[in-house]
Amino acid sequence: MDFHHLLRSTLPTFVGNDSNESNDTTNNILETLTPFLGTQFNPLLRLFMVFYNIAGGRLSFLGADPTLILTAVGLLWAANKLWDQLSYQIFKIVQRYLLASIQIDSDDEMYRHIMKFLAARRDMTNSRSLTAETWFATAWEENDEPDLLKTTISADGEGLYLNFSAQEAKAPPRFTPAIGMHSFWFEGRYFILHRKKETLFDQNAGPWGGSQYKDKELLVLSCYGRSPDPIKKLLQHAKLMYYSDHDAKTCVRRPANQSMRRYGGRNSWQTVANRPVRPMKTVVLDERQKIQVLSDMNEYLHPATPRWYANRGIPLRRGFLFHGPPGTGKTSLSFALAGIFGLDIYVISLLDPSLTEEDLSSLFSSLPRRCVVLLEDIDTAGLARPSDDDSDDDVKDDKDSSDKEKDSDDKEKKTEINIAELARELRRASSSEPSEKKGISLSGLLNAIDGVASHEGRVLIMTTNKPESLDEALIRPGRVDLQVAFSNATPEQARELFVRMYEADRNPIKSKKKKQQSQRHSLLAILLTAIYSRLLSLYAIRKKAAEKKINPKQELSNHAIDKVKTTEKEQDGNLTDISTATTAVEDSSSPVSPTTPKGVPDNNSVVSPPQSEKPVEPTELAAIAAEFASKIPGGQFSPAEIQGFLLKRKRAPRRALEEVDAWVAATIEQKKSKTKVVQVQ
Repeated sequence: MDFHHLLRSTLPTFVGNDSNESNDTTNNILETLTPFLGTQFNPLLRLFMVFYNIAGGRLSFLGADPTLILTAVGLLWAANKLWDQLSYQIFKIVQRYLLASIQIDSDDEMYRHIMKFLAARRDMTNSRSLTAETWFATAWEENDEPDLLKTTISADGEGLYLNFSAQEAKAPPRFTPAIGMHSFWFEGRYFILHRKKETLFDQNAGPWGGSQYKDKELLVLSCYGRSPDPIKKLLQHAKLMYYSDHDAKTCVRRPANQSMRRYGGRNSWQTVANRPVRPMKTVVLDERQKIQVLSDMNEYLHPATPRWYANRGIPLRRGFLFHGPPGTGKTSLSFALAGIFGLDIYVISLLDPSLTEEDLSSLFSSLPRRCVVLLEDIDTAGLARPSDDDSDDDVKDDKDSSDKEKDSDDKEKKTEINIAELARELRRASSSEPSEKKGISLSGLLNAIDGVASHEGRVLIMTTNKPESLDEALIRPGRVDLQVAFSNATPEQARELFVRMYEADRNPIKSKKKKQQSQRHSLLAILLTAIYSRLLSLYAIRKKAAEKKINPKQELSNHAIDKVKTTEKEQDGNLTDISTATTAVEDSSSPVSPTTPKGVPDNNSVVSPPQSEKPVEPTELAAIAAEFASKIPGGQFSPAEIQGFLLKRKRAPRRALEEVDAWVAATIEQKKSKTKVVQVQ
């Protein structure tokens, strides 16, 4: 087939209007390209020939050969492709023999460590390829306090209230490296980070055991060299950085969801909170009991204890039972113990419908070497021996059947026995349904606590309000080694609560900074208020002097006398307006802000706290606390009730002392009447 003739017939006629040299060059190129492109690329050939003829005419006029230029462009393109392939092969060789790498799975805690480390590096956050993540501050961070104070508004015109509407908008996102290749320097080493995402198909990852796709991220840290020690040092540094702000916090963990628990190991637990360490002095308990629990737990956690237990064939386990009325501090003591010894708390709810005995055993086996396992309200879990009720029913049924045997013949006796057996089976079937819903039986819990394959080294704490309702096998020695009884508050404990509630915060660095800042703000506010008041008084005096034609100096001296009288009358601690106190000008024409709410001072006024809310000295606080404790009857109020009463008056210790009598009488009357409606709070 003659492609040259076909191409000439398909191209426009203006192609051949150039010089003969250009036509010959064009014909040669067309003869070369036509077998490769084919006739179906007529639009492409048309466009190419248009630009080629235009450029060819210009270049031929300048003495340059367009063919050489196109050849050079083709050579550059081929060289680029060759370099890409060559560099890729070189990188694969270097990666195989000269590059050490460590992979980190997104399900592992180390993934969060390294991501926090990368998010804190400026060279990584300034990269051109980033991923933005929503980051929420915890409840214990104080970085946003100045912004919150600036957003104070008057919500209803009667007072000042904080406005948190802009809190989410002001929270900055966290930037981390995006999916792909990144590089950075750390301690003189060049590291390569490869972040990639994989989609896996899991047949049993669905909420009801169905199949679903799951996204999984993988971090690959690499460095040049034959040893991965630099990467290990980097990971250790990231871990120390991650836990640097956890030294004064207690990590609370709970079982992960059912789809994650089936993987076992590190996937069995998830972190739900990081709370500040609770001081032991905040726990309302007898000092002898505190010392006993602390000494026992300290002896158990000593590094030499495992060897001592192993030499004597004793399982390395320790159990505590905290029992007492609600609100007496059982859970508080658990958190305080974990904070003192720097342990994490693993909380398990036996009423979780998705928790099975197999899951419970897996959770206990995946616990770390030293930790605190908390089982709250163990009496409400419904743990009981199923054979006890059945045996009682069997005895009762046998007794009934024996009574009926005396008054019936052999045939009727056989019928009665069959009916009794049928009734027992029905009761067993009905009683087995709720036990299956609860998921955990007493035997399953006992096997998880101290079975043959149970975990050793943990501290088990169980709390209950009714210790008498617990099974004897659950609290026998070996499972529960120490019982701690909690009771309602005594007068001495009420005094400790009062002192702790109203004593000054013991943080010298922060308190000193806040005190200096508040002093500067107070001095500035007083100075501005004095200047404004002075200007306002001069304006009012000159206005009256102009109206009454009197001497301004005489008027000023009269108002100074009135000022002293007014100040003496306002010593009751109520709100004092400095502009009024300093000038004593009662002029209806004085400018008043229409937006100022009632009872709230404007910019030219200073708020003086009421007498009951003024700070108290330590000696006065001790006297008030002793008097407060004398008004609390011992053994009738839980520490939580007393603390709730004081929290409503957390800035007014004198008012708490004045109102405690009415609160005690109303609460005692409420408990006698067994009503849940609180009359006095």
